[in-house]
Amino acid sequence: MKKVKILLFTLTIIAVAFILSGCIPGNSNFTYVVPMPANWSSVNSMAIGNNIVLLAGTLNNASGAIGEYNISNGFFQDLSSQIQSLSFQNVRSVTFVNNLFYIAGSGSNGAIFASFNPFNNAFTTLNQYIPFTAGNFSTFNSISTNGTSVLIGGAGSKTPLLLYNPSSPYNFNSLNVPYNFVVNSTEWDGNEYFVDGYNSNYYPANGVAGYLSSSGSFQDLSNYLPLYTGTLGAVGFNGQNFLIWSKNNSTATWSNGFYQMLSFDPSDLNFNALSSTSFATDLSIPNNGITGANGWFVIGGNLYNQPYLVKYNLTGNPIDLSSYLPYNTVNVSSVMANGSDLYLTGTYQNGNTFFEIVKGQL
Repeated sequence: MKKVKILLFTLTIIAVAFILSGCIPGNSNFTYVVPMPANWSSVNSMAIGNNIVLLAGTLNNASGAIGEYNISNGFFQDLSSQIQSLSFQNVRSVTFVNNLFYIAGSGSNGAIFASFNPFNNAFTTLNQYIPFTAGNFSTFNSISTNGTSVLIGGAGSKTPLLLYNPSSPYNFNSLNVPYNFVVNSTEWDGNEYFVDGYNSNYYPANGVAGYLSSSGSFQDLSNYLPLYTGTLGAVGFNGQNFLIWSKNNSTATWSNGFYQMLSFDPSDLNFNALSSTSFATDLSIPNNGITGANGWFVIGGNLYNQPYLVKYNLTGNPIDLSSYLPYNTVNVSSVMANGSDLYLTGTYQNGNTFFEIVKGQL
């Protein structure tokens, strides 16, 4: 009997270890929810590297929020106090390359770009190395990487598209584009960076899309956009195609906030407006609300004041994943693919925020 009790106790400990690590045999769709600190008002972006997920957003006191989740042991560490000296009001985007995380956003004095070393928890501002010829930036909205360089996009006196080379410290390359526009999102597709945003010289604003090579040459794709395409925002790449959230500027619907989803095929430069029966025109998608992997997209946001989470592969109807969200979720604020697993962040009805892992959804 004593041996049986010891065996049962051992099996219980093993089962708890599996649960805490997010690995339950026979349950490929296991979910694990991590509550964010109570003073986090939003989680805007995530990046993964060295078995760490870096989460970024905003605190209740309108300063930047940053924290790291350790995938190995399930622990979360709030690092927000360590970036107060950088004067972030909002951390909008993060990425990982060459063992360092890079974070971007805005503060009272404009755009901010910095690095984070997870080995010593050191943050380093890099703004002072951006060349004066690049112009003045009010915000950085998006950063992405091809594995060697970091593309930075945002808003400023000139189109703020900067390539940063981490292997040559403090080396920024200001890129030439044909006209000034605001960059909302950037995404690497294995060959080039896809860039989108809007041209504020028009009212309502015209959508802008382009391809940017690693060497910095820009190909304007805006003329390929469907008629009446306005501001372009969130974008994801599933290995073959892009999915892009956009506003529609048709005179009959623009004042009512009509949104649409576009697909883009890089092989023939074809943009296609997807049916409103698949994606409602009132759907609101945050800047990091689309991710892709293994032929699938996952889209997160808000629809009719309810949380929205689906996966989609450009055929058939979107598949509802909202049942995986915690009770009382009101909004999905960012999504990220990690192999076959889905990482997401959101907001509860009481205003608190969370980070969640859904295994085996991609």
